[in-house]
Amino acid sequence: LSFKVLLASCHGFNLDVEEPTVFREDADSFGQSVVQFGGSRLVVGAPLEVVAANQTGRLYDCASSTGTCQPIPLHIPPEAVNISLGLSLAASTNHSWLLACGPTMHRACGENMYAKGSCLLLGSRLQIIRTVPAALPECPVPEMDIVFLIDGSGSIDHSEFLQMKAFVRAVMGWFEGTNSSFSLLQYSNLLKIHFTFAEFHRSSSPRSLVDPIVQLKGLTYTATGILKVVTELFHSKNGARESAKKILIVITDGQKYKDPLEYSAVIPQAEKAGIIRYAIGVRPPLHCCPGLSLRLTQAKGWWAPPPQRPLCCRWAMLSRSLLPGRS
Repeated sequence: LSFKVLLASCHGFNLDVEEPTVFREDADSFGQSVVQFGGSRLVVGAPLEVVAANQTGRLYDCASSTGTCQPIPLHIPPEAVNISLGLSLAASTNHSWLLACGPTMHRACGENMYAKGSCLLLGSRLQIIRTVPAALPECPVPEMDIVFLIDGSGSIDHSEFLQMKAFVRAVMGWFEGTNSSFSLLQYSNLLKIHFTFAEFHRSSSPRSLVDPIVQLKGLTYTATGILKVVTELFHSKNGARESAKKILIVITDGQKYKDPLEYSAVIPQAEKAGIIRYAIGVRPPLHCCPGLSLRLTQAKGWWAPPPQRPLCCRWAMLSRSLLPGRS
């Protein structure tokens, strides 16, 4: 075994090189930090020692009178994941408290992992008095501006249109309490903005904005609808936020009909604007949107096919995943 060795002396700032006290522990990084705590007591850090799952770092109480060290039993808070405890140690001059810190506490916030420092304040009996900071900061809440582009053409049945409206209300409810804004445009060969981001924020009951929407009927100008979303709804004059993530949800049967524009004419503009696009099919069998160049990901439990497959999401599958227990 390879032992880490710590030499200690209790003669102030002088080193006893003739009769040193030697502490040995088979612990990874034992001796990385050392602090005198009380007359003949040393506290030694081993910040890289793996103590348990999701817990790294341990402190040792070493007595010069016996030349032995014992692990200090500490109840580490569950949120203190892999903090490398004991990388730094500091004691008060009267030895009434000890501060043991680690810089690598991990916290998952969505797809991101944050690393922050954390410390334990220990009393004279090496018991935890409090953690510093007392609580972890909340995960940052991303801003999201979400536009629904719903197909109101004649190829959509009335019952399907009601399903669309129910789905829109459900998604708005799903994101309630987050930093999310919504806007909605219905399209056929006509285009109608039912509410903008600004109107959404002004409403005392945002989901009720969906209730009065009436199906337009007519032809299916999907590409033209996307262009209007990109150029008008995702604009500051309609309440869009420059710092927000831009999301477009197209709800359609997947068949564009007699639209004067091709997807190839509008999708590059959406990509340039950084708009993430989802397409949701309202009925099986699926009608694909091969020109829509969908970017499909998984978020908040949504089902989405692999991004290399230009498929529309099946309504039933998506709604079951988004709202468990409902069809």
